[in-house]
Amino acid sequence: MNARAEVPVMIEGVALLQGLEKPIRERLAAEASILTVSRSDAVFRQGEACAGLHVVIEGQVKLLMRTGNGHEKVFEVIGPNETMGETALFLGLPYPVAAEAVVDTRLMHLAKGTLLRELASDSMFALRVIESLARRLNRHTEDLKSYMLLSGTQRVICFLLQEIPDVFSATDAVEVTLPTRKGVIASKLNLTQEHFSRILRDLTAASLIEVAGARIRIPDVARLRDYQMAQE
Repeated sequence: MNARAEVPVMIEGVALLQGLEKPIRERLAAEASILTVSRSDAVFRQGEACAGLHVVIEGQVKLLMRTGNGHEKVFEVIGPNETMGETALFLGLPYPVAAEAVVDTRLMHLAKGTLLRELASDSMFALRVIESLARRLNRHTEDLKSYMLLSGTQRVICFLLQEIPDVFSATDAVEVTLPTRKGVIASKLNLTQEHFSRILRDLTAASLIEVAGARIRIPDVARLRDYQMAQE
């Protein structure tokens, strides 16, 4: 299957676009394009004009801002079937942050004009987009609260607990796999990579976790949660 033929299938897999009538999907697909971006390459740069909405098909993209001394702050990591660029698209502004591939990544780009026309003509589609934006705003609000109210150790424990699949109970031993590189996670948690690694070592020394590369085993979830609460 060539890239153009894949587009309608890709659109059906995107949560934001599921449930759309076939004619709308076909019009979006007709103006869509497929991009391949190598690891560490830019998807778009801060300050560039927005020409549409990006959807990650395979891989990961980090949304970030770089300081004058070269340090970067990661705001969000976008995974498969997730979208990015909504702020610039709907406000008609340049991109407020940059987007960079964490690994080799395939994306679908939906043209701005077509997308806005379909939103204007389909109220249910518009409501779905509003709901998606509201969820993202809520995540960012929770992140801001954690930066202001939680210590670095508490932030790391919160992150690990959030990675536990729902099927596990509070008393299970469980192994989680970090979803992306440790440096990216550290920046997302508003920590330096050195601080993040030190917290993992401290939790390991306290027998609360066991680290093997990207895999982290939590022998006792309840004990880890109790430890987090004791830090308050």
